[in-house]
Amino acid sequence: MKTNSIILLFGLTLMFSCSSKSYDNGGARALDMKSESIAMLDEQAPPPPPPQSVANTNIDRKIIKTAFLNIEVLNLSVSRKLIDSALKEYSAYIVSENLQNTETQISSSINIKVPAIQFDILLAKLSRIAKKIDYQNIETQDVTEEYIDVESRLSNSRKVEQTYLKLLKRANTIEDMLKIEQKLGEIRTEIESTQGRLKYLTHQVSYSTINLSVYETLEYKYIAEKLPSFFQQLKKSISAGWRGVVTFFLFLIKLWPLWLIGAAGWFGWKYFIRHQQQKRKEMKRRKKMLKKEELAN
Repeated sequence: MKTNSIILLFGLTLMFSCSSKSYDNGGARALDMKSESIAMLDEQAPPPPPPQSVANTNIDRKIIKTAFLNIEVLNLSVSRKLIDSALKEYSAYIVSENLQNTETQISSSINIKVPAIQFDILLAKLSRIAKKIDYQNIETQDVTEEYIDVESRLSNSRKVEQTYLKLLKRANTIEDMLKIEQKLGEIRTEIESTQGRLKYLTHQVSYSTINLSVYETLEYKYIAEKLPSFFQQLKKSISAGWRGVVTFFLFLIKLWPLWLIGAAGWFGWKYFIRHQQQKRKEMKRRKKMLKKEELAN
């Protein structure tokens, strides 16, 4: 009896251990398959995007630089030669120039374009020419976002253009061809406009601007006014009087229509007066004759 009990207990233990082992092996295989599936999905998924700070550091910033420099020099002509030499050395050029000359100052306002990589070096060299720097200011404008936006719009417009070109090849009717060509004209106009803006931004970024104002202060010298002599003044007065007479005479000549009208009026008045006088004399003569006839009768 005791022996049978031991055999039964051993059999139950063996069955339990086998079922546990098969369960463990199945669970392990399930976990392994799940891990392999996750690994495959991870391999097929795209890599995560780089952090924002890293992405920004890889962008080529588009910066427009503009400097304003006002300096005083000892000699403007000598300093101008040094300025021209510096511009030639750093591949810069003059866009416009304005020269002003007064009794106390000679000044020149120069608008300069210089390659952006030479901007700081040229600005420093121009500052060293100065006897005194009155004013210096540097302004920067970041156009990176606009530049990227313009490039993106240009790329998209070109893709749209290629799509319409493919549609044009497959067009079967003249109406479809005309519609597609109209759209192509609009797209190409937009492409030209975008290219112009991109070209302008590229030039503004590639070439910085320096607005240079350079002047030389002059010593004021008083020059006494030389007065004319008595005979010179007398000659001038006679000449001025004669010019006045001639001017008045010419003014009277300009009024010749009025002179004619006045002369015609004067002669008409004289004729009227003479006619009235003759009429009175005739009336007096007739009165005398009537009186004589009355006396005679």
